[in-house]
Amino acid sequence: MIAPAVTRAKSPLITVGSHRFWQARAGLPAVLADRSTVLGSGSADADPAAAPRTPPAIREELADRLQEYLATRGITDLERAAVVGGHPVDLLFTVEGENTAVLIDTGPPPGQDPARHLRLTQARADLLPGLPSGGRGAKPATVARTVRVPAWRVAAGAPWLEPLLP
Repeated sequence: MIAPAVTRAKSPLITVGSHRFWQARAGLPAVLADRSTVLGSGSADADPAAAPRTPPAIREELADRLQEYLATRGITDLERAAVVGGHPVDLLFTVEGENTAVLIDTGPPPGQDPARHLRLTQARADLLPGLPSGGRGAKPATVARTVRVPAWRVAAGAPWLEPLLP
């Protein structure tokens, strides 16, 4: 992730993705990438893959933020790192007697086609509805729906999460 250092900004602008990818673009994306710093490092030309934070730590932080968001909505019946039908999900929560599985999408791993990653993530999400879940935080019930939440939405906060989650 990169956080641009734009002068006179009212709040920090956070972009998600490969710093080199945005630098190679034209127009505003390239300008922002040139004025940004890769999180976890001191220089803008550092390799994001070499950042000291590991992917599980990033996933934990995103799950923390989602849990905080759900708590503000009054959702307390929640499980982290749950397993539904043998498939890991980042969060599982109960609202009005129905369980919702949440998959946080941090994007494709290096070298994987983004379109293939999206197809596989959506196919994985399609497997979960109807499977038994809960009992360790969320209420025991079948999964009523699965929500794929892109990492950028979690980082952007409540206004971007509201269309996806209660």
